Amino acid sequence: MNREWKIKQIIPAQPGWKAVHCAELENGQVVMFNRAIICWALVEMPDDGGEIRTRVRGMEQGYDELNVVDDTIGGEAIRPDGMASNQYFLGYDDPDSHRESAYWIGQANRRLKSEKEQREK
Repeated sequence: MNREWKIKQIIPAQPGWKAVHCAELENGQVVMFNRAIICWALVEMPDDGGEIRTRVRGMEQGYDELNVVDDTIGGEAIRPDGMASNQYFLGYDDPDSHRESAYWIGQANRRLKSEKEQREK
């Protein structure tokens, strides 16, 4: 988790909600994965200007704790499994939307392209 979230309230999530993430392997391959949304949280966090903003964010199961879904999950450099250092949140997949994998692949390609352009600036 990259930010300091202040959780104000938590409510259960309907079964089937997922947070969709992507990352790029060292060889350029795009990988996608879902994490189940355990609950929803009303959170406060400072924006870039320091103003406190309130948002509803999903909470997903990490390795040993619940985490607020963040836009970017930073990590070490390239891990032994070849996963890139950053994982990017693409969106929430609700149980009734039935979005196809082609939709999420398109979202991942756009997000990774945008991140590369940001790094080059």
